[in-house]
Amino acid sequence: MKNILKTAGLLLAACMLFSCAINKSAEIQRTITVSGKGTVSAEPDQAAIIVSVVTQEWVAKQASDENAVTMAKVRDAVIAAGIKADNIGTTDYNINRQDTWSNGRSWPGKYQVRNSLNITIKNTSLASTVIDAAVAAGANEISSLSFSVADTSSLVRQARALAVQQAQDAASLLAGASGCKIGQVVTIIENNNSGVRLMTKTFNAESAMAAGNASTPVSAGKIEVSSNVTITYALQ
Repeated sequence: MKNILKTAGLLLAACMLFSCAINKSAEIQRTITVSGKGTVSAEPDQAAIIVSVVTQEWVAKQASDENAVTMAKVRDAVIAAGIKADNIGTTDYNINRQDTWSNGRSWPGKYQVRNSLNITIKNTSLASTVIDAAVAAGANEISSLSFSVADTSSLVRQARALAVQQAQDAASLLAGASGCKIGQVVTIIENNNSGVRLMTKTFNAESAMAAGNASTPVSAGKIEVSSNVTITYALQ
């Protein structure tokens, strides 16, 4: 009888230990998930502009020759304005006939030649000078002007630090209000929409030419670099 009671006691103790182990493993870690955003701004230190020469003639060779002569003048004028030849590159060159449709049939039009240069301006104060020089030399299309920061690594670090700090402050406030404290970071994710916001402007070459000798007004403004993070903290 004693042996039976001893065995039953051991079985009961084992069951209690097993039950405690199950309850312990079933405990759910309490966490809090918050978001943070950090944004820093800086003055741009470079610009990029796309300048084009567009010519139209009934003969493709004539349109191409006229385009080449004008583009050579534009390139020389841009270099004379202070841009290094290494910072000038062709981004587009095409020839196509501008046919029209009328009464169900195609009517041949003139051949159009488009030659485009991408110009990197290392000194943003030269942007206006470069635009005016290109237009004066014969450029008849300026599709865009964008400002940027050549090296954004330090700006990105600052933005990320601000985003994490904002998330941590929010987590501490919410946890404290509920009688808890935040513990270690469980997960941290930087959202895909983080990045650099570039400023882009579009110019009309005809308007610039109509202004005569007036200098084209250009304002670089500010460049914004942002970081958005989502962080999950353990609660204590």
